[in-house]
Amino acid sequence: MKKLIFSIVLAVFAFIGCNDNNKSTEQNVSNDVSNTESNETSNAQAPKKDRPSVEYKSIELVDKGDKFEITHSLGTIEVVKNPSKIVAFDLGALDTLEDLGLSDKVVGVPAKTLPPYLESFKSKESTGSVVEPNLEKINELQPDLIIISGRLTKFYDKLNAIAPTLFVSLDNANFISSFENKVLSLAKLYDKEDEATIKLNALKDEAQNIKQNIDPSKKALIVLTNSNKMSAFGPSSRFGIIHDVLGLGAADENIKVGTHGNSINSEYILSINPDFIFVVDRNVIVGNQERAQSILDNELIAKTNAAQNGKIIYLDPNYWYLSGGGLLSFKAMIEEIAQATK
Repeated sequence: MKKLIFSIVLAVFAFIGCNDNNKSTEQNVSNDVSNTESNETSNAQAPKKDRPSVEYKSIELVDKGDKFEITHSLGTIEVVKNPSKIVAFDLGALDTLEDLGLSDKVVGVPAKTLPPYLESFKSKESTGSVVEPNLEKINELQPDLIIISGRLTKFYDKLNAIAPTLFVSLDNANFISSFENKVLSLAKLYDKEDEATIKLNALKDEAQNIKQNIDPSKKALIVLTNSNKMSAFGPSSRFGIIHDVLGLGAADENIKVGTHGNSINSEYILSINPDFIFVVDRNVIVGNQERAQSILDNELIAKTNAAQNGKIIYLDPNYWYLSGGGLLSFKAMIEEIAQATK
């Protein structure tokens, strides 16, 4: 009898021990997920799943006296003319405002993910990051206008409840026309369309001059590195201006357009053998220990035309991944390609 009781007690303790271990394991997993999400937010890491799909629509402003009625991809809003308090999350819009001499109109920025080229805005109030807005702080600022883009699509309703929220985006398949629409729409708020048009024309002329000096027979591959993984992007993609605006041929015409590109490896890169490999290292932005150079430093990549001719180009991810689509960022991006293709 004593042996039977002893066996039952042991079994009970074993069962409790297993449950405690399971709970401990589950808690560790939960903590890991929580920590990962926190790290992704603070480092502006894009979600692993595609963002909510938004059909591109040109921004349209209709004069309503002391206000503009603005139609954009996510809805229609009314914004006072010459808004004196803007919270800008889209970094391309932010650098456009700076280039148009409108920095004083900005009261809040995503300070947690502000790139070095926009450090002049560090004195502004921090309203979160490009993937996570601080709704309480934004509400305190009582802005006249909030400007967002794709990374904050899911927050649109909450932000629009605080202040009129303008969604700005680019049509990668028609980059120049959508870029002009974005810049001119922001300029029109302040009656600065003439100044913006001059700047846009200068940029288009510069891009055309760069294109004329590029050998169109040369083929390029655009690679995004994330941790130790690689994705390829082609024409009409988020980095497609290399092909679509500046005229470099695509080493692979069959790359499917998508937010995260097409997963690739070194064997693939060697098989298409590009003359140029343009690398956008996301690791730099999100704070990963890996670097693109270590991923691409192998015997297979070394056999490509790009490697043998010193044409593996590491682009500035602050412009290409984090920002883009502004007067300052677009100029920096095309000038990087001009330098690389000399």
